[in-house]
Amino acid sequence: MIKLGILSDTHLNRLTDDFKTVVETVFSDAAIIIHAGDMTGIEVYEYLSRWKLWAVRGNMDGEGLRVILPEKRIEEIEGKKIGIIHGNGAPHSVETYAANQFEHVDAIVFGHSHVPLYKTRGNTVLFNPGSFSRPYAPPGTMGIIEVDNGAMAFRHVETRY
Repeated sequence: MIKLGILSDTHLNRLTDDFKTVVETVFSDAAIIIHAGDMTGIEVYEYLSRWKLWAVRGNMDGEGLRVILPEKRIEEIEGKKIGIIHGNGAPHSVETYAANQFEHVDAIVFGHSHVPLYKTRGNTVLFNPGSFSRPYAPPGTMGIIEVDNGAMAFRHVETRY
């Protein structure tokens, strides 16, 4: 089994002890971390790069992150294709926006709305881990994807940030 830690919308200008503690606890055995944009601070990127990191830029990421992160990407693990994008537009339309950005993928990980989502649309799973700190509606959330012999399991984890 391969465990992927899923983040989006951390919105941290600097690395905090709380963030490090939660990430190291929840993702201690994660082989890969996916970040679906809006890390905000380059320190967060540098810290998460201790793991294998599949990240994209978000609308709130500064120039330092924009030059090193793609807008979207597709990665493959155990034959499963995962599309990764931040998102765009109003919260109620982000899911549709993300779904329309990829074809022939098994899952799409996205963010932007800060709202956790796990939904199947056709043959594709749409997964939004929510926001780490979720400043407007705590608690925050992160996600975990477990891939085992080609099967994928998705779940959300609350952060007590």
